[in-house]
Amino acid sequence: MDKTVRLWHLSSKSCLKVFSHSDYVTCIQFNPVDDRYFISGSLDAKVRIWSIPERQVVDWNDLHEMVTAACYTPDGQGAFVGSYKGNCCQYNTSDNKLQKKVQINLQNKKKKAHQKKITGFQFVPGSTSEVLITSADSRIRVVDGVDLVHKFKGFRNTNSQISASVTADGRYVVCASEDSHVYIWKHEGDSRPSRNRGVTITQSYEHFHCQDVSVAIPWPGISDNLRLSDSSLGEQNGHADHLDEVSTANHSPTPIEENGTECSPLVSGCSNSPLHGTLSGAMNSYFFDKFSATWPEEKLLLATKNRSPRVSVDTSVDFSNGLNQSKSAWGFVIVTAGRRGEIRTFQNFGLPIRI
Repeated sequence: MDKTVRLWHLSSKSCLKVFSHSDYVTCIQFNPVDDRYFISGSLDAKVRIWSIPERQVVDWNDLHEMVTAACYTPDGQGAFVGSYKGNCCQYNTSDNKLQKKVQINLQNKKKKAHQKKITGFQFVPGSTSEVLITSADSRIRVVDGVDLVHKFKGFRNTNSQISASVTADGRYVVCASEDSHVYIWKHEGDSRPSRNRGVTITQSYEHFHCQDVSVAIPWPGISDNLRLSDSSLGEQNGHADHLDEVSTANHSPTPIEENGTECSPLVSGCSNSPLHGTLSGAMNSYFFDKFSATWPEEKLLLATKNRSPRVSVDTSVDFSNGLNQSKSAWGFVIVTAGRRGEIRTFQNFGLPIRI
């Protein structure tokens, strides 16, 4: 909050460089292709491209309204910039010069102007045109090029600098919410938008409680490091027998709240839950526990029922039809940060249960 951007290195305890602004900085991002440059947005209504070696502004543009979000395109040749009034502009950033290309219309006539500020951008992995845009009217929009093609609803964002994220495989959208929950929407297969169908609206979601959460992001390393395919499990002789002998010492403990009471894992009661799984939160590193991400289905259900008697889901959830889809989310980890300075990890470690 000192109107600067500070550059740090993990191996150093001191700040390497300071980049001063004339007002509070709301957003920054390194150029994904050339990390000698970064883009910044500020409440002084200017978006800037900085050279780190030269420690100076290479180019800037005045939006005449407070800049609240900025993001490079994956190739580093463009940028999206959002404002406090809800305007979204696309820029060409070739040769590190800002040239406005087009303004994208995201206006919602049912909401007041001051509630529409853009709070975050993220490109869908593997796409150079599909970008998630989070705004303070409690909406996440997907824009493909300049066309609005998808909306996600359910979370609450009216005045916070909340930004949605998409998983590395593009299957799920994750976002924090002002109601102290983290929301997850499905974003795969037939749920993805099509320009020929107009705007797709997704209102089904799964959510879990996380007190005072302000940031929620998917951990990108879970799929490669922890998930084992069914075929690989079958090929490992004696592996299933070994799992029977696994003690609770191999599992992260049930989290303890500040008042000393145990905190049971939480899932939503949404009948259209995209995860079809049980989310568990802990202060420890769930993602290092391979067994909890690879147990057979019947062992997961038994272990979950014995350890988490207070977990509840809507009785209309179809377990049999969701088995194949649910496997894609096993081991899925979400990392959160909150206003109380706490960082937590949550892992989807099994299927929902009836109680």
